[in-house]
Amino acid sequence: MGLLSLYSPLGLLQENQDLVACFRDASDARKAQRALAASRVRSDLTTDIAEEDPLEAFRLASRPFSVGRRFWVDPGDPSDSEPPKGRTALRVPAARAFGTGEHASTRLVLVALQDETVEGLSVLDVGTGSGILALAAASLGARRVVACDVDADALFIARENLRLHSFGHLVQLVASSTDALAGDFDLVLANLLPQEFLPARKSILARVAAGGRIFLSGIPREAEPDVIRRTRSKRWRLAGRRVEEDWACLCLERA
Repeated sequence: MGLLSLYSPLGLLQENQDLVACFRDASDARKAQRALAASRVRSDLTTDIAEEDPLEAFRLASRPFSVGRRFWVDPGDPSDSEPPKGRTALRVPAARAFGTGEHASTRLVLVALQDETVEGLSVLDVGTGSGILALAAASLGARRVVACDVDADALFIARENLRLHSFGHLVQLVASSTDALAGDFDLVLANLLPQEFLPARKSILARVAAGGRIFLSGIPREAEPDVIRRTRSKRWRLAGRRVEEDWACLCLERA
């Protein structure tokens, strides 16, 4: 293992009595094999293993689509295609992170953002996934946008997506839950399933400033009464509600 580490493997894996080393470049793998041979360690070499991307075919078949009055969402491979006049392109190539705008729960928040005066607000996107909601808020003139997630893969994908937009630099990515965040925000976006939101609701709601709002989406309609019951209080007013297919998005305002 110590010898292999000299040749910058991507990782090492123990399989029964064998040690498997993975390399990004075939040349590094060959150098490592020669070093093993010189030390009289038996090894087998396999190169040019194709990397599979299960979403490649989906991206190739995807076509941009409009959401509400303002957005033009492109879930395909990155391109420089122009959006229709009067619309802002949100380029979020389909990947492991949730949020290409094709799911009703994401579209509900995108539409809600267009009906809100976002310009000048501070915005927090909880569980940002692909970063699409944070990008949407930035494009609408938010003064400050913070996007947090605990999933390292999602943050990597979100960072790549930010680079596809001229306004992507306005979004600050944070690898944390809301428990680790300080301060409050005029608008919080939480596109989370009830089983994700409810256990963390106290820390998420605590990030909403007095007089601020939260868009809570990702709620199956059958779960909506329970979410409302466990969230509403004297401090929280139900200010709006949107429904698409079997999903609901609630707008709650803090007193």
